Amino acid sequence: MTTATRPLVLLAAVAALAAGCGGARGNTAATTATTPGTDATAARLSAETLRAGVRVAISANVHLSTYVLWHNRIPAWATQSTQGPALKSLRSSAATRRKQGIQIKNLSGGYTISAITLAPSYATATAIVKSHQRVAPYKAGRRLGRAITEDDHARIQLRRIGSSRRFVVWQVTTS
Repeated sequence: MTTATRPLVLLAAVAALAAGCGGARGNTAATTATTPGTDATAARLSAETLRAGVRVAISANVHLSTYVLWHNRIPAWATQSTQGPALKSLRSSAATRRKQGIQIKNLSGGYTISAITLAPSYATATAIVKSHQRVAPYKAGRRLGRAITEDDHARIQLRRIGSSRRFVVWQVTTS
């Protein structure tokens, strides 16, 4: 793989998350309660609500990544789902593709969230995501060669927005 195509494959891996949705339950810190069904239930519901916020953030990030692959620009709404090093990486890859005149079209694919782990403070979360997708590179409106198939695993670090249930994707590491 050439160094010019590496950003394409990396963003393709992130965009692979776009076509489907998934979810999994991760581990959270143990909570003890003196009255069964009260504090423990509230803590469990809180953790479930936060996991749902993680899934929403990942889904929005996938939508953003797919948009950026084709348009090679970061839209104004990008920071609603993605910030920090993850947004910086998207911006850099988009600029590289824009200079090369390359666009990437997502043909098919999906993703599965295999694990969500909330930090004991609930301020951060980590998700393990498996993706499979087919993408095609385009230049000047013409398709270049065959579709590229990618199967990737990503470790996604998310940060919580204040005390809300909202998270943003902060960093994506593929393997």
